[in-house]
Amino acid sequence: MNSTSIRDAFEGRGEIIAAGVLWGFAGIFAKMIHGMSAQSIIFYRVTFAFIILLIFLSITGNLKKIRLKDKKAYLVLFSMLQLATMLAYFITIIKASVSVAVLLLYSAPVYVTVLSPLLLNERSTKKGIIALVLSIAGILFIVDPEKIGFSLQSAGIIAGILSGIAYAFQIITSKYISKSYPGYTQAFWSFLIASLILLPAGLVPESVVSGNIIYLILLAIFPTILAVSLYFNGLAKIRAANASILGLIEPVSAVILSVLILNEKLTLLIIIGGALILSGAALVARDR
Repeated sequence: MNSTSIRDAFEGRGEIIAAGVLWGFAGIFAKMIHGMSAQSIIFYRVTFAFIILLIFLSITGNLKKIRLKDKKAYLVLFSMLQLATMLAYFITIIKASVSVAVLLLYSAPVYVTVLSPLLLNERSTKKGIIALVLSIAGILFIVDPEKIGFSLQSAGIIAGILSGIAYAFQIITSKYISKSYPGYTQAFWSFLIASLILLPAGLVPESVVSGNIIYLILLAIFPTILAVSLYFNGLAKIRAANASILGLIEPVSAVILSVLILNEKLTLLIIIGGALILSGAALVARDR
């Protein structure tokens, strides 16, 4: 590997880790929003993100960089998969529980590890498999499977499984189109498509929006625009399976932020789980 490839791989890993930390703020901001459904929060999140990103690209003169090129159908597919992931995840929270939602969403690396050699011609490595096992084990500790009951509604479980599958295909699709569309271009079009789809069900009274405007804007900027752009820019520089595992730093950052900001308790299981996930992420970072 030459020096340029090493630098790109290092930058890619750093961008994905930074995205994971920013995504950890999503739950913090969402908990501070009141009087809005999951669909409405998602709608205003992507709508504000689209507007802010459009203004930023206009000011910086980079609008031409989001011009549509080849692989348009795959760009639309990516946008649909991103929306499907968000909706399925929130449906699982509503129908089942947060523990089930997190566990099933972050089963995505399992699907990516299996599918990326088939769809992206990427070679599986022993370190990648070991890191995957460590990361999944860490998530199991964090969500505490003993708290998962057996009376869960089937709709919630199905939605959770679909969220993990959709997230996996989202990662793989983004990797496929990353040479034609960089991260912020993928984000721009996915935000627009999601806003149009959610428009009928997402609107709420102006008084509700104004009462939550600060947290909605923060939600649109940090765990949305910056996180998505960083993640998919980084994804273009490293292997898809490694990117998905490094992205698992998100639940660790979310736990730390919830302790610092929301004063939630940090249990021994969460500490063990976080250590396992970080170990997996470190192992991937060492795998060139």
